[in-house]
Amino acid sequence: MASMDDDKALAKVPESDRQHWIVPATIFGGLEFSVPVIMIGAALAGSFGLSKVLLILIIGLVVIQWVGNALQGYLGAKTGLPSAVIARTSFGSLQARFLIGLALVILNIGWFAVNTAVAGNAISAVLGVDYKEQWLLWALLTAIAGILFSLPAIIGYNSMKWTDYLAVPAGLLLIFAGVFYSLKGAGWEKIASWNPEPSLTFWGGVSLILGANVAQWLIASDYTRYSKPTFKDQALIPLGIIVIGFVFFLTGAVMSVGVGNADIVAVMQDLGFPFWGFLILWLALWTSQIVASYSTGLAAANMFNIDSGKGRAWLTIGGSIAGIILALAGILDFFMDFLILLGVIYPAIAGVMFADFFFIRNKKWVDKNGWNWIATLALLIGAFVGYLTQYKVPIGIPAVQSLIISGIVYLVMMRLKAKVKPDHFTEFDDVINENTNKAVNN
Repeated sequence: MASMDDDKALAKVPESDRQHWIVPATIFGGLEFSVPVIMIGAALAGSFGLSKVLLILIIGLVVIQWVGNALQGYLGAKTGLPSAVIARTSFGSLQARFLIGLALVILNIGWFAVNTAVAGNAISAVLGVDYKEQWLLWALLTAIAGILFSLPAIIGYNSMKWTDYLAVPAGLLLIFAGVFYSLKGAGWEKIASWNPEPSLTFWGGVSLILGANVAQWLIASDYTRYSKPTFKDQALIPLGIIVIGFVFFLTGAVMSVGVGNADIVAVMQDLGFPFWGFLILWLALWTSQIVASYSTGLAAANMFNIDSGKGRAWLTIGGSIAGIILALAGILDFFMDFLILLGVIYPAIAGVMFADFFFIRNKKWVDKNGWNWIATLALLIGAFVGYLTQYKVPIGIPAVQSLIISGIVYLVMMRLKAKVKPDHFTEFDDVINENTNKAVNN
C-alpha cells in the first residue's frame, strides 16, 4: 500500500502511473453508493410513478450527467492535474486558490457532513439508540463514524480503491435487500401502480438528479488524472456513476413507495431490516465518504499551496473534522436546499473551465497567475441565470442552463478583451508557441 507521501496534491500524475479505466470507474461507482442518492429516489417517488422516475433518470443521469462527467474527466486525464489546479488556466492562480478552492472545499465538506449524519442515524438504529431523543450518544456515534470514514482518504488514492472493492459488493447486497423487503411488505402491484399527486415538476425532478451528481463536473478530474487520456477511457469511466446511480435512485423510489417515507433509516426500520442491513448501509456510505474527504484535502492543498503528501493528509483531516461538526449541527435538515445550491453554482464554474480548455487553450494547460475577472463575471452570470430559472421563473434545467450561459459569456468576453485590453489571460496561443519554441531549441 502506498504511503501518504506518495500522493501529491498538486503535482501532475505522470503517464507511467496511469491506471486502467476500471479503477476510477470503481471509485465513481463507490461515490454513487450514497444514501443521499437513495433519499432523492425516495423524494422522486413522492411526486411521480415509476415510469416517470425512469424517464427522469434517463434524461438527468444517463444523458446529461454522462456528458458532463466525461468532459471533466478528460480535463483531468489530459493534464494529469486535479480540478482546483486545472482551474488556474481560466480563473487565474489566485482565484483558483481562493474562490474555486473554497467552493470545492464547501462542496465536499457538505457531502461528507450529510453522509456522516446518516451514518450516525444508522449506527444508532443498530444499537437501539433513539437518534431523535438521545442526542449526546448519537453525536458520539456520529463523530466516530466520521473519523473512520476519513481514514482511507487520509492515507491516499491507492487505499481508496481497496475500500471500494470491499464496499461496492456490500452496497449491492443492501440494494437487493431493500427491494426484497419492499416487495414483501407492499407487493409489486402497489409499487407498479403508484401514481401520487406531484408536488414537484418533471424538470424539477431532473434538477434533483443533477444536484446529487453535478459536483462530479468539478471533482471528476481529481480521480481521472490517474487514468489514460483517451476519449474511450473517459467515456467508459462514468459508467460507474450511471449504472450504480440508476440502481440506487430506483431502489430509493421502490423503498419509499413500500413505506411512504424518505428517511432511509426510518424506511429500513419500517421495512423490518435486520441489524446487518444497517451495518451494510454504513459500509456502503464509506465509498462516497472517502471521495468527499479526499477531494476536500486536494482543494484545500491548492488553496494553501501545499504540495506534500503529508500536507494533503493533514488538510483532509481538517476537512473531515469540519464535516463532522456540520453533521452534528443538523445539515441533514437542509439536504434538498443544499442540492439545489450545488446545481446552480458548480455548473457555472464547470462551464468556464470547459469553455477555456476546449475552445481557447486548445486542450492545453498553462498556469496563469493572478485573477481573471472575466471568469468571475461569467461565473456570476451563469449562477444568476441558474438561480432565476430555479426559483423565480422555473423553466428548463437550471444546472445545464447555468453551465451553458457561463461558458458562452466567458468565450464572448474573452474574445472582446483580447481585442480591447489584452493581457496574459488572452494569450490564447501561448501553449502552442511555447511547444514550438521548445521543438526549435531542441
